[in-house]
Amino acid sequence: MDLADDTFYVNGSVERVSLSALDGVLGRTGDVLASVSDPDSLATMPDVAEVLRRKGHVVLIRLDADVDDLAFARWLHGQPGVSWAIPNLIADLRLDVLPSDPFVADMWHIENTLQHGGVLGVDINATAAWAHASGAGQTIAVLDSGVQLDHPDLNVRSGIDLIDGDRESWPSPDDSGPHGTACAGVAAGLGNNGFGVAGVAWEAEVLAVHLIGGYTSLDDLYVGFSDSVDEGATVLSNSWGWSYGCPVIPDYSLFDDMYAYAEEQGRGGLGAAVVFAAGNSACDIDNDAMLADERAVVVAAVEPWDVRAGYSSFGDAVDIAAPTGLLTTDMTPGGYGSYDGDDAFADYFNGTSAATPVVAGVMALMFSANPRLTAADAREYLCLTATKNDLIGGLWSVDGRSPYYGCGRVDAGAAVAAVANTEPLAPVPLRVVETTPKGRAVIAWEPAVDPDGDVLTHEVSWWWEASDKNKLQTTDGWVDLDDYLEVGDVVTWKVRAIDPWGPGPWSAETTLTVVKPEHPPPAPAGGCDEGGAAIGLLALPLGWRRRATGAARPSSTGRPNAPGGSGPLR
Repeated sequence: MDLADDTFYVNGSVERVSLSALDGVLGRTGDVLASVSDPDSLATMPDVAEVLRRKGHVVLIRLDADVDDLAFARWLHGQPGVSWAIPNLIADLRLDVLPSDPFVADMWHIENTLQHGGVLGVDINATAAWAHASGAGQTIAVLDSGVQLDHPDLNVRSGIDLIDGDRESWPSPDDSGPHGTACAGVAAGLGNNGFGVAGVAWEAEVLAVHLIGGYTSLDDLYVGFSDSVDEGATVLSNSWGWSYGCPVIPDYSLFDDMYAYAEEQGRGGLGAAVVFAAGNSACDIDNDAMLADERAVVVAAVEPWDVRAGYSSFGDAVDIAAPTGLLTTDMTPGGYGSYDGDDAFADYFNGTSAATPVVAGVMALMFSANPRLTAADAREYLCLTATKNDLIGGLWSVDGRSPYYGCGRVDAGAAVAAVANTEPLAPVPLRVVETTPKGRAVIAWEPAVDPDGDVLTHEVSWWWEASDKNKLQTTDGWVDLDDYLEVGDVVTWKVRAIDPWGPGPWSAETTLTVVKPEHPPPAPAGGCDEGGAAIGLLALPLGWRRRATGAARPSSTGRPNAPGGSGPLR
């Protein structure tokens, strides 16, 4: 192995980068991070001391003391079953906050009261959002310097300590400072309790993640993200960056796995939202691959007079803008200052650090207003409902994007109203019988009720012993399964309603057995086909006809399965 070579593959490509050319890196841990299909095979490799499994396919490989991590990562990169391999670098992470003296004595970002030069329209329209939701049922992970667990105006759960590793006594506010506590208050300060402030999502829970304030590695980033998701975080708020300045951050495949875990595992597969500060260096951030990922919601800062804060970084990676310079919770004792004589609050928390938890709170409101909303849809509607501000200086493109504001200033009221929806109720099975004669295998249900009045379809699932589950969608309240069943089959079925946001809950499962009819079916009358006689238990449309057997697709067993497409079985 060439110990003088300081290059490595940052992802699964064939191009290397030099460690000395990277920004935001303080050093190396001597370990290697990798994504592998068979982690057990690594344990027997030469030079490997220990293999620690992370979430997904990611592993942390501890090497023998005399092994060069860069050389090992280069060698591992080309091995079978390895998607990528990189040294576990020590990251130079900084909090995106600008200290300042007190400036305002009200929460102007919630409701502007003309105390800023008479300018209207710079608040986030939060009161309109609260008509739909206030964050109940949501958990916002604040990946930061830690959060004061016993703050009187926060609902905080102790989460993950990636700095001290002492969960019993963590957090230690004296060590890491008040930054995380201030971010938590912006996003989720307790509301309607007659005390202190109200966060944007004032009924949400805060998950405290201690990530900044000491030794931090790339492995810590991945663990912080994946463990937050597993702890139930629906939104991950990140008010930090690599370093001050304009760093060039490579496209580590680790970032892709990190975002993919939040997108695919968060909220039961619907995705957890990831919100990041754009940074306070007034520079183009498009060379920061972590922020350029489309799954990140990158937040710029606007001043009370509705223009970009001069320090706020910019570029195509910016997605949305939010107010800064805010009244929020403060760590006590030893925080940023006091508000109205109470050192548990501070009245000018600023930087993109303050803007980021505003957007994190808005996304928590969106999920609270519509629990079936995917993270991808939340990002889309957050953008579609944003307000175009600073029309002269915003450098708006023809497709409605600004390098300073992204889609515009966040509008909580419009975003939440656009997605607010309640799932349809479970349909009630109507024909609940234990047996049915061949030729009469029709199932039916009472059409579901949707509280929002949405147009519904119904998805039916049925199966019998040794068969796969079959599904179809129909706008009717019944399905004829006779062509799919034979005498002796015991079929179980259930049904659920689907509105534009997705499916509601399944009905109770109902089982019936197909038996041989005691008498042959009567001769057809009028325009009815054979087998289409009236069924006393059901009110079927006039002219209803049983599906012709030849229309079904045979399965591998020679028996018909559900049709391949959607639509009514008619």
